[in-house]
Amino acid sequence: MKTFLDFQTEVNAGKVGNVYFIAASDGYFVQKAGELLREKLFGSSENRDNFFLRYADDTPLEEFFGLCSNYSSLFSSKKIIVLKRCEKYSRKLSELREFVKNPELETFLVLAFDKDYVMEKKLDKDIEFYDFSDLPQRTLYEWVKKEFENRGIAIENDAIQELTSGIPASFDLLITEIEKISNHDFQNSRRVITKELILQFTGYDKEYTPDELIHSILNKDRKKAYTIIDNLLNSKGLNEIYLLSIISNYYMDLISFKTKGLESMDSRLLYQKYKLWGDRVKFAKNYHKSIDINSLERSFEKILNTDMKLKTSMLDSKILMTSLVEELINA
Repeated sequence: MKTFLDFQTEVNAGKVGNVYFIAASDGYFVQKAGELLREKLFGSSENRDNFFLRYADDTPLEEFFGLCSNYSSLFSSKKIIVLKRCEKYSRKLSELREFVKNPELETFLVLAFDKDYVMEKKLDKDIEFYDFSDLPQRTLYEWVKKEFENRGIAIENDAIQELTSGIPASFDLLITEIEKISNHDFQNSRRVITKELILQFTGYDKEYTPDELIHSILNKDRKKAYTIIDNLLNSKGLNEIYLLSIISNYYMDLISFKTKGLESMDSRLLYQKYKLWGDRVKFAKNYHKSIDINSLERSFEKILNTDMKLKTSMLDSKILMTSLVEELINA
């Protein structure tokens, strides 16, 4: 799927479509899309005279159809409608799709669906969706760097990686963290964001990060692993499901490096085929030879079992994660 940056490039080039289907996990880029269309069509992103934001769960489909068909302003025939939570129209999705095949010439629609719903129903097979929930890693790093530069601040590369890997996949959360970090008092020092500063803002102690947890597990350092898991869950209050997703990604990287010929790939191919980049590549290269594939498969099975228990059982989540650490050390 195309990303928001593709959408941005097309709109800025004057290639504005009447209907956009969007897969999004949060609202950040959907909001930006509305601003971009207002800038292009109305001459200012601040002009909201003929702009409508609606939610499918409190807007009957017939009301939406009426809004699309009836002009609302004597001063402009152009109209932009952003409709969020379109998955709520699931029972009438075919009716919605049929209606938007022939939109009013000067009505511009942004139809935003939850990405998980799009993937589950495989809607992207016969509808062209823009993915507003993700960016390619290299592009994501550039986007983060630019957001800081727009605020008069530089950021080091390892700090970008720490920031993007330490926050759940949400641009709403990421931009909030960027704004919070940008308000840091640098006093008389250079306005540069370092990895140490990111760790300070994201709530981790330098010696007690998820990265250090993984390294201690693979090095079979029980004492250190238990100390870190206790710090993350009890002192820092890290969400157990989120921590499990971090652990899962590390093990997927290790499994990926068991693919024949992968270790000799250049960085471009590693990113294109396996989404491996930067420190993730260094980690997998350093550890994959010390762990056989059977051990990795056993470990991943235990991760999946823990995931199911976290989501479906009433067992204590902290105990489940501590038990998982023990199982991974023994795998």
